[in-house]
Amino acid sequence: MTTLPAGYPAQAFEAFDFLKSRRPLSVTDLQVLALIEGFGEFFYQELAGSVSGEAAALLHRNGQEERGHAHRLLKAIELKGGAPFTLPPAAENPFVQAAPRFAASDEFLGMLAAAEVDGERIYLGWAEGEPQAEVAKLLRQNASEELRHSERVGEARRLLMAATAG
Repeated sequence: MTTLPAGYPAQAFEAFDFLKSRRPLSVTDLQVLALIEGFGEFFYQELAGSVSGEAAALLHRNGQEERGHAHRLLKAIELKGGAPFTLPPAAENPFVQAAPRFAASDEFLGMLAAAEVDGERIYLGWAEGEPQAEVAKLLRQNASEELRHSERVGEARRLLMAATAG
């Protein structure tokens, strides 16, 4: 199993909060962020498994894009002069191992949609603080998808509410 560097929180959401104010992100920060995004794939796939139909498809798509975010971060690590970093499988990701389980409730999906909007802002802040143009570009690409994630979560939430109302 991959281990986290000393000083980083063991829960993905806490580790993301820890990284929010870091400018610029170090190679180690990017490695932890890649693990968080790898966890994001697992998280969305698990959440999608708790619903069905179009709502599940929307959440699955977010999970696929979270993996894409992780792969962009792997490129950023190398661009910043870090050794190649390999994203571990979910079973070896420390954030997956420490993950609580979440239910796709209306309240939770509302909080998740808001968190994805916040993710866009945070990624843009990291991009602004990044001195290497190519790394900043990768961070901005991730930012642009965070807003789409929020929109998909909102649509999944709407679909689930309509299904329970009808």
